[in-house]
Amino acid sequence: MLAWMVEEKNIDPHVPVWDKTERKDDSLSSNDFHWNPEASEYRCPAGNPLRSEWRTFTQKRSQVTKANTIIYRSSQTDCATCLLKAKCCPSTPNRKIVRSIHEAACDVARRIAKTPEYLVSHCERKKVEMLFAHLKRIMKLDRLRLRGLTGATDEFTLAATVQNLRRMVRLLPQGPPLTG
Repeated sequence: MLAWMVEEKNIDPHVPVWDKTERKDDSLSSNDFHWNPEASEYRCPAGNPLRSEWRTFTQKRSQVTKANTIIYRSSQTDCATCLLKAKCCPSTPNRKIVRSIHEAACDVARRIAKTPEYLVSHCERKKVEMLFAHLKRIMKLDRLRLRGLTGATDEFTLAATVQNLRRMVRLLPQGPPLTG
């Protein structure tokens, strides 16, 4: 009897992450704040904490909003005496940072986006997406007409075959015309 060893492999997310942290005015963005995962809090450039809860409740609260985010707020007294208040939160009494519960995965994707392998996969993704766009626009495969999984598989396979034949005609050399 053969024993199969299953090697666990991680799949790296080669997807772009939209960075919406930069602010329109000249104030500090959330990238200027330091995230401390052990304490589950942000630290402002002046060293003051931003926490999701400042007091303990008798019933534990999840702190997760409907948008799957956690809101971290600074203390109003810390912000009132801070020298960076005009640059940090000029129009509000204290600073607020919204952090997604999936931010750790976003950090991994941001780190991967800086690698040379990401640039290669970015170019390859464009090629694949262009083929799907061609199927949808030129070949009018904007919806499947056959029902069920097998019908959808057959229809998509036929469309991909037609697409490959069209590409093959362009790539193959054309010989001299036949005279007969």
